[in-house]
Amino acid sequence: METSNVVLSAPLQQLMDEHVALRKDMNHFYEITEEIESDSGPAVVQLFAKLHEQVSAFSIALKAHSKREDEGLFPMMSRRLGENDRTIEVMEEEHEKAEGHLQDFLSEAEQAGSTIYENTAQWITVYAVQAYATLTQHFAKEEKVLFPLAEKILSVEEKEELKRLFQVK
Repeated sequence: METSNVVLSAPLQQLMDEHVALRKDMNHFYEITEEIESDSGPAVVQLFAKLHEQVSAFSIALKAHSKREDEGLFPMMSRRLGENDRTIEVMEEEHEKAEGHLQDFLSEAEQAGSTIYENTAQWITVYAVQAYATLTQHFAKEEKVLFPLAEKILSVEEKEELKRLFQVK
């Protein structure tokens, strides 16, 4: 499906714009993971503290975005696509997978505490890298396939309802 000429309605464009901000934050924390991977000694522990801060803030922003999709867009699209279509199910699974990686990172980081060792910081960082990889692919699928599909199959009324829902959250 060619998407470059698809004009999205306001609520779908809002989700697309949120991806831009989220991707910027993801790229920023991914750069830190690369530094952790290539550095050694006390620098790794300092970088890990910075990464923990970034991933914590990112996780909160991602949850707000996912909630709009999970509670607004996805149920509407599921009704339109029918019970045999797995598109939304796959998207929800990807949300869970990405959020699981982020939660694993945050839990392990909290458990390790401030007296973390270099090698522990490096293996915990892998969870952030996995979240980055999952979300990079997920966002691309939503932008290239899901949002244009939603634009095509949702009624004007449904798009207005989404707009109202997104203003409340």
